[in-house]
Amino acid sequence: MATGIIDRRAVLGLAGASLVFGTFPVSATSAPGLIDVHHHIRPPGAPEGLAKLMAAWSPAGAVADMDRCGVAAGIGYPGPVLSGDAAAKAATARKWNEFGAGLMRDWPRRFGLFASLPLPFVDATLAEIDYALDVLHADGFGVATSYGDAWLGDPTFAPVHAKLDRRSAVVFVHPHDAACCTPAKMTYNAPIMDGSWMEWPINTARTIMSLMVSGTLRNYPRIRWIFAHGGGVMPLLIERIKGLAAWPAVGDAGLKSLFPDGIDAEFGRLYFEGAQAYAEPNFGAVRTLVRDDHLLFGSDYPIFPLDHATDGFAATKLDRAARAQIGRRTVASLLPRWA
Repeated sequence: MATGIIDRRAVLGLAGASLVFGTFPVSATSAPGLIDVHHHIRPPGAPEGLAKLMAAWSPAGAVADMDRCGVAAGIGYPGPVLSGDAAAKAATARKWNEFGAGLMRDWPRRFGLFASLPLPFVDATLAEIDYALDVLHADGFGVATSYGDAWLGDPTFAPVHAKLDRRSAVVFVHPHDAACCTPAKMTYNAPIMDGSWMEWPINTARTIMSLMVSGTLRNYPRIRWIFAHGGGVMPLLIERIKGLAAWPAVGDAGLKSLFPDGIDAEFGRLYFEGAQAYAEPNFGAVRTLVRDDHLLFGSDYPIFPLDHATDGFAATKLDRAARAQIGRRTVASLLPRWA
Protein backbone atom coordinates (compact mmCIF):
# COMPACT_ATOMS: atom_id res chain seq x y z
CA MET A 1 0.00 0.00 0.00
CA ALA A 2 1.39 3.37 -0.95
CA THR A 3 0.43 5.00 2.33
CA GLY A 4 2.24 2.24 4.21
CA ILE A 5 5.41 2.94 2.24
CA ILE A 6 5.18 6.66 2.96
CA ASP A 7 4.53 6.04 6.67
CA ARG A 8 7.44 3.62 6.90
CA ARG A 9 9.83 6.08 5.34
CA ALA A 10 8.71 8.74 7.79
CA VAL A 11 9.44 6.43 10.69
CA LEU A 12 12.72 5.23 9.23
CA GLY A 13 13.85 8.84 9.36
CA LEU A 14 14.29 8.16 13.08
CA ALA A 15 17.00 5.61 12.34
CA GLY A 16 19.76 7.78 13.72
CA ALA A 17 18.15 7.80 17.13
CA SER A 18 18.66 5.06 19.69
CA LEU A 19 17.66 4.36 23.25
CA VAL A 20 18.10 1.73 25.89
CA PHE A 21 15.29 0.03 27.77
CA GLY A 22 16.29 -2.37 30.53
CA THR A 23 18.88 -4.71 29.05
CA PHE A 24 17.73 -4.24 25.45
CA PRO A 25 19.51 -1.77 23.16
CA VAL A 26 16.97 -0.46 20.67
CA SER A 27 17.35 1.20 17.27
CA ALA A 28 14.50 2.69 15.29
CA THR A 29 14.80 0.29 12.35
CA SER A 30 15.49 -3.14 13.86
CA ALA A 31 14.95 -3.05 17.59
CA PRO A 32 15.95 -6.22 19.48
CA GLY A 33 13.79 -5.03 22.40
CA LEU A 34 10.55 -6.05 24.05
CA ILE A 35 7.87 -7.95 22.16
CA ASP A 36 4.38 -6.80 23.09
CA VAL A 37 1.72 -9.52 22.99
CA HIS A 38 -1.11 -7.15 23.94
CA HIS A 39 -1.25 -4.55 21.18
CA HIS A 40 -4.69 -3.46 19.99
CA ILE A 41 -5.03 -2.56 16.33
CA ARG A 42 -7.96 -0.69 14.80
CA PRO A 43 -9.49 -2.71 11.95
CA PRO A 44 -11.88 -1.22 9.42
CA GLY A 45 -15.42 -1.21 10.71
CA ALA A 46 -14.37 -1.56 14.35
CA PRO A 47 -17.23 -1.20 16.84
CA GLU A 48 -17.96 2.42 17.69
CA GLY A 49 -16.61 2.16 21.24
CA LEU A 50 -13.32 0.63 20.15
CA ALA A 51 -12.94 3.04 17.25
CA LYS A 52 -13.42 5.99 19.62
CA LEU A 53 -10.88 4.65 22.12
CA MET A 54 -8.36 4.12 19.33
CA ALA A 55 -9.07 7.20 17.23
CA ALA A 56 -5.43 8.27 17.19
CA TRP A 57 -3.98 4.80 16.38
CA SER A 58 -2.06 4.37 13.15
CA PRO A 59 0.69 1.95 12.09
CA ALA A 60 3.24 4.74 11.78
CA GLY A 61 2.27 6.23 15.12
CA ALA A 62 2.44 2.82 16.78
CA VAL A 63 5.91 2.13 15.37
CA ALA A 64 7.13 5.56 16.49
CA ASP A 65 5.84 4.87 20.01
CA MET A 66 7.43 1.42 20.01
CA ASP A 67 10.77 2.91 19.00
CA ARG A 68 10.48 5.57 21.67
CA CYS A 69 9.71 3.03 24.40
CA GLY A 70 12.06 0.21 23.44
CA VAL A 71 9.50 -2.18 22.00
CA ALA A 72 10.62 -4.18 18.98
CA ALA A 73 7.22 -5.43 17.85
CA GLY A 74 3.56 -5.62 18.73
CA ILE A 75 1.41 -8.66 18.05
CA GLY A 76 -1.81 -7.01 16.97
CA TYR A 77 -5.25 -8.07 18.13
CA PRO A 78 -8.20 -6.67 16.13
CA GLY A 79 -10.64 -7.50 18.94
CA PRO A 80 -13.50 -9.98 19.33
CA VAL A 81 -16.37 -10.03 16.82
CA LEU A 82 -19.28 -9.73 19.21
CA SER A 83 -22.34 -9.13 17.03
CA GLY A 84 -23.99 -10.70 14.00
CA ASP A 85 -25.04 -14.12 12.76
CA ALA A 86 -22.55 -16.74 11.60
CA ALA A 87 -22.13 -15.29 8.11
CA ALA A 88 -21.78 -11.71 9.33
CA LYS A 89 -19.28 -12.65 12.02
CA ALA A 90 -17.24 -14.73 9.59
CA ALA A 91 -17.11 -11.85 7.11
CA THR A 92 -16.08 -9.37 9.79
CA ALA A 93 -13.38 -11.65 11.21
CA ARG A 94 -12.01 -12.24 7.70
CA LYS A 95 -11.90 -8.49 6.95
CA TRP A 96 -10.20 -7.70 10.25
CA ASN A 97 -7.68 -10.51 9.87
CA GLU A 98 -6.82 -9.44 6.33
CA PHE A 99 -6.16 -5.97 7.73
CA GLY A 100 -3.84 -7.44 10.38
CA ALA A 101 -2.03 -9.52 7.76
CA GLY A 102 -1.57 -6.35 5.71
CA LEU A 103 0.19 -4.75 8.67
CA MET A 104 2.59 -7.69 8.80
CA ARG A 105 3.34 -7.33 5.08
CA ASP A 106 3.75 -3.56 5.17
CA TRP A 107 5.68 -3.43 8.43
CA PRO A 108 7.67 -6.68 8.60
CA ARG A 109 9.13 -7.53 12.00
CA ARG A 110 7.14 -4.75 13.68
CA PHE A 111 3.64 -6.26 13.74
CA GLY A 112 2.29 -9.74 14.31
CA LEU A 113 -1.30 -10.96 14.38
CA PHE A 114 -3.57 -12.71 16.82
CA ALA A 115 -6.44 -13.33 14.42
CA SER A 116 -10.06 -12.81 15.42
CA LEU A 117 -12.50 -15.72 15.29
CA PRO A 118 -16.26 -15.74 14.61
CA LEU A 119 -17.14 -17.50 17.87
CA PRO A 120 -19.47 -18.94 19.08
CA PHE A 121 -20.21 -20.27 15.56
CA VAL A 122 -18.15 -23.43 15.39
CA ASP A 123 -18.07 -24.21 11.65
CA ALA A 124 -17.15 -20.63 10.71
CA THR A 125 -14.48 -20.62 13.40
CA LEU A 126 -12.91 -23.85 12.19
CA ALA A 127 -12.64 -22.42 8.67
CA GLU A 128 -11.09 -19.17 9.90
CA ILE A 129 -8.50 -21.02 11.99
CA ASP A 130 -7.13 -22.75 8.90
CA TYR A 131 -7.29 -19.62 6.74
CA ALA A 132 -5.58 -17.44 9.32
CA LEU A 133 -2.72 -19.90 9.84
CA ASP A 134 -2.24 -21.26 6.32
CA VAL A 135 -2.94 -18.16 4.20
CA LEU A 136 -2.41 -15.16 6.46
CA HIS A 137 0.37 -16.75 8.56
CA ALA A 138 -1.08 -15.37 11.79
CA ASP A 139 0.85 -15.90 14.99
CA GLY A 140 -2.21 -17.26 16.74
CA PHE A 141 -5.67 -16.16 17.76
CA GLY A 142 -7.36 -13.67 20.02
CA VAL A 143 -10.59 -14.57 21.78
CA ALA A 144 -12.87 -13.07 24.41
CA THR A 145 -13.40 -14.56 27.85
CA SER A 146 -16.98 -15.52 27.00
CA TYR A 147 -19.55 -15.54 24.21
CA GLY A 148 -23.13 -15.10 25.34
CA ASP A 149 -23.44 -17.32 28.39
CA ALA A 150 -20.61 -19.65 27.35
CA TRP A 151 -17.16 -19.42 28.93
CA LEU A 152 -14.18 -20.81 27.04
CA GLY A 153 -14.36 -24.26 28.62
CA ASP A 154 -17.95 -24.75 27.44
CA PRO A 155 -18.36 -28.17 25.77
CA THR A 156 -19.94 -26.57 22.68
CA PHE A 157 -16.45 -25.28 21.85
CA ALA A 158 -14.88 -28.77 21.92
CA PRO A 159 -14.46 -28.96 18.09
CA VAL A 160 -12.68 -25.60 18.19
CA HIS A 161 -10.43 -26.78 21.01
CA ALA A 162 -9.64 -29.94 19.07
CA LYS A 163 -8.66 -27.95 15.97
CA LEU A 164 -6.55 -25.49 17.97
CA ASP A 165 -4.85 -28.43 19.68
CA ARG A 166 -4.05 -30.13 16.37
CA ARG A 167 -2.53 -26.87 15.16
CA SER A 168 -0.61 -26.31 18.45
CA ALA A 169 -2.12 -22.84 18.41
CA VAL A 170 -1.30 -19.87 20.61
CA VAL A 171 -4.53 -18.28 21.91
CA PHE A 172 -4.56 -14.84 23.52
CA VAL A 173 -7.54 -14.33 25.86
CA HIS A 174 -8.81 -10.80 26.49
CA PRO A 175 -11.65 -10.04 28.90
CA HIS A 176 -14.85 -8.23 28.05
CA ASP A 177 -18.33 -7.72 29.48
CA ALA A 178 -20.18 -10.96 30.17
CA ALA A 179 -23.91 -11.50 29.89
CA CYS A 180 -24.17 -12.21 33.61
CA CYS A 181 -22.47 -9.05 34.82
CA THR A 182 -22.73 -6.04 32.54
CA PRO A 183 -22.05 -2.63 34.09
CA ALA A 184 -25.77 -1.82 33.93
CA LYS A 185 -26.46 -4.73 36.30
CA MET A 186 -23.80 -3.71 38.81
CA THR A 187 -25.24 -1.36 41.43
CA TYR A 188 -21.74 -0.36 42.54
CA ASN A 189 -21.04 1.17 39.12
CA ALA A 190 -20.18 4.88 39.04
CA PRO A 191 -20.51 7.08 35.93
CA ILE A 192 -16.82 6.94 34.94
CA MET A 193 -16.60 3.18 35.49
CA ASP A 194 -17.06 0.40 32.95
CA GLY A 195 -16.66 -3.35 33.03
CA SER A 196 -12.88 -3.17 32.82
CA TRP A 197 -12.61 -1.81 36.36
CA MET A 198 -13.97 -4.84 38.24
CA GLU A 199 -15.76 -7.34 36.06
CA TRP A 200 -13.04 -8.00 33.49
CA PRO A 201 -10.46 -9.26 36.01
CA ILE A 202 -13.17 -11.45 37.51
CA ASN A 203 -14.30 -12.69 34.08
CA THR A 204 -10.71 -13.72 33.36
CA ALA A 205 -10.79 -15.86 36.49
CA ARG A 206 -14.17 -17.31 35.51
CA THR A 207 -12.97 -18.46 32.10
CA ILE A 208 -9.71 -19.88 33.50
CA MET A 209 -11.76 -21.86 35.99
CA SER A 210 -14.02 -23.12 33.21
CA LEU A 211 -11.01 -24.35 31.22
CA MET A 212 -9.65 -26.17 34.26
CA VAL A 213 -12.76 -27.84 35.65
CA SER A 214 -14.07 -28.81 32.19
CA GLY A 215 -10.88 -30.76 31.52
CA THR A 216 -10.10 -28.59 28.48
CA LEU A 217 -6.52 -27.90 29.58
CA ARG A 218 -5.85 -31.62 30.09
CA ASN A 219 -7.70 -32.82 26.99
CA TYR A 220 -6.08 -30.30 24.62
CA PRO A 221 -2.59 -29.77 26.07
CA ARG A 222 -1.02 -28.38 22.88
CA ILE A 223 -3.05 -25.16 22.99
CA ARG A 224 -0.88 -22.42 24.48
CA TRP A 225 -3.22 -20.04 26.31
CA ILE A 226 -2.03 -16.49 27.06
CA PHE A 227 -4.20 -14.55 29.52
CA ALA A 228 -4.24 -10.76 29.62
CA HIS A 229 -3.62 -8.52 32.61
CA GLY A 230 -1.68 -11.06 34.66
CA GLY A 231 -4.65 -13.43 34.81
CA GLY A 232 -6.97 -10.91 36.44
CA VAL A 233 -7.84 -11.96 39.99
CA MET A 234 -7.19 -15.67 39.41
CA PRO A 235 -3.65 -15.74 40.90
CA LEU A 236 -5.13 -14.46 44.16
CA LEU A 237 -7.67 -17.30 44.28
CA ILE A 238 -5.44 -20.34 43.80
CA GLU A 239 -4.43 -20.71 47.46
CA ARG A 240 -8.02 -20.10 48.58
CA ILE A 241 -9.22 -22.91 46.31
CA LYS A 242 -6.48 -25.25 47.52
CA GLY A 243 -7.56 -24.48 51.08
CA LEU A 244 -10.98 -25.98 50.39
CA ALA A 245 -9.34 -29.37 50.94
CA ALA A 246 -9.70 -28.59 54.66
CA TRP A 247 -13.47 -28.17 54.32
CA PRO A 248 -15.18 -31.54 54.87
CA ALA A 249 -17.77 -30.76 52.18
CA VAL A 250 -14.93 -30.73 49.61
CA GLY A 251 -11.83 -32.43 50.98
CA ASP A 252 -8.85 -33.71 49.02
CA ALA A 253 -11.06 -36.05 47.00
CA GLY A 254 -13.33 -33.22 45.90
CA LEU A 255 -10.44 -31.10 44.69
CA LYS A 256 -8.87 -34.06 42.93
CA SER A 257 -12.12 -34.72 41.08
CA LEU A 258 -11.89 -31.23 39.56
CA PHE A 259 -8.10 -30.97 39.27
CA PRO A 260 -6.72 -34.50 38.83
CA ASP A 261 -3.18 -33.19 38.32
CA GLY A 262 -3.52 -30.60 41.08
CA ILE A 263 -4.58 -27.00 40.65
CA ASP A 264 -0.97 -25.79 40.69
CA ALA A 265 -0.15 -27.99 37.70
CA GLU A 266 -3.33 -26.91 35.88
CA PHE A 267 -2.59 -23.22 36.40
CA GLY A 268 1.08 -23.67 35.59
CA ARG A 269 0.21 -24.75 32.04
CA LEU A 270 -1.03 -21.24 31.26
CA TYR A 271 0.83 -18.13 30.08
CA PHE A 272 0.24 -14.60 31.29
CA GLU A 273 1.13 -11.13 30.09
CA GLY A 274 1.47 -8.22 32.46
CA ALA A 275 -0.46 -5.24 31.05
CA GLN A 276 -1.90 -3.23 33.97
CA ALA A 277 -0.48 -5.85 36.34
CA TYR A 278 3.18 -4.92 36.86
CA ALA A 279 2.68 -3.64 40.41
CA GLU A 280 4.21 -6.04 42.93
CA PRO A 281 0.93 -7.28 44.49
CA ASN A 282 -0.19 -8.39 41.02
CA PHE A 283 2.99 -9.40 39.23
CA GLY A 284 4.49 -10.93 42.35
CA ALA A 285 1.38 -13.05 42.82
CA VAL A 286 1.46 -14.56 39.34
CA ARG A 287 5.25 -15.09 39.55
CA THR A 288 4.80 -17.25 42.65
CA LEU A 289 2.55 -19.58 40.65
CA VAL A 290 4.16 -19.85 37.20
CA ARG A 291 7.72 -19.87 35.93
CA ASP A 292 9.18 -16.86 34.17
CA ASP A 293 9.11 -18.82 30.91
CA HIS A 294 5.30 -18.61 31.13
CA LEU A 295 5.25 -14.81 31.53
CA LEU A 296 5.31 -12.24 28.73
CA PHE A 297 5.39 -8.51 28.22
CA GLY A 298 2.13 -6.82 27.22
CA SER A 299 1.05 -3.20 27.10
CA ASP A 300 -2.68 -2.76 26.28
CA TYR A 301 -1.57 -0.07 23.81
CA PRO A 302 -3.10 2.28 22.72
CA ILE A 303 -5.88 2.01 25.29
CA PHE A 304 -3.07 2.87 27.72
CA PRO A 305 0.06 4.81 26.73
CA LEU A 306 2.90 2.47 25.82
CA ASP A 307 5.23 3.90 28.44
CA HIS A 308 2.65 3.08 31.11
CA ALA A 309 3.59 -0.56 30.49
CA THR A 310 7.30 -0.16 29.76
CA ASP A 311 7.79 1.98 32.88
CA GLY A 312 5.83 -0.53 34.93
CA PHE A 313 7.89 -3.41 33.58
CA ALA A 314 11.11 -1.51 34.25
CA ALA A 315 10.07 -1.02 37.88
CA THR A 316 9.48 -4.72 38.57
CA LYS A 317 11.83 -6.61 40.88
CA LEU A 318 13.38 -8.69 38.10
CA ASP A 319 16.99 -9.57 37.55
CA ARG A 320 18.58 -9.31 34.12
CA ALA A 321 17.82 -12.90 33.13
CA ALA A 322 14.17 -12.73 34.19
CA ARG A 323 13.71 -9.41 32.41
CA ALA A 324 15.09 -10.88 29.19
CA GLN A 325 12.98 -14.03 29.56
CA ILE A 326 9.71 -12.20 30.08
CA GLY A 327 10.47 -9.35 27.71
CA ARG A 328 11.29 -11.49 24.69
CA ARG A 329 12.40 -15.09 25.17
CA THR A 330 9.04 -16.53 26.21
CA VAL A 331 7.50 -15.22 22.99
CA ALA A 332 10.36 -16.73 21.01
CA SER A 333 9.71 -20.12 22.61
CA LEU A 334 6.02 -19.95 21.70
CA LEU A 335 6.49 -18.34 18.29
CA PRO A 336 9.96 -19.09 16.91
CA ARG A 337 9.70 -16.50 14.14
CA TRP A 338 10.13 -13.87 16.86
CA ALA A 339 13.40 -15.38 18.08
